[in-house]
Amino acid sequence: MADDGLTALEAELRATAPEGLRRLSDGQLRDLADAVKEARRRQAVALSAAGDQALGQLPRLLRVPIRKVIG
Repeated sequence: MADDGLTALEAELRATAPEGLRRLSDGQLRDLADAVKEARRRQAVALSAAGDQALGQLPRLLRVPIRKVIG
């Protein structure tokens, strides 16, 4: 049923899916939900790498305290 794929997509979007997407089949909605999930994962990895690179620009003595503050 398309509601399962729609529910999965809306969970990944963290919002109501646009009306036009409701015309897609359940399989297409699930594929789109998986694509959004993978894009978020890649974005998180890239953001983490960018943060590590930015911290690498700081003097060594400041890195540990700043890393603790940032989390």
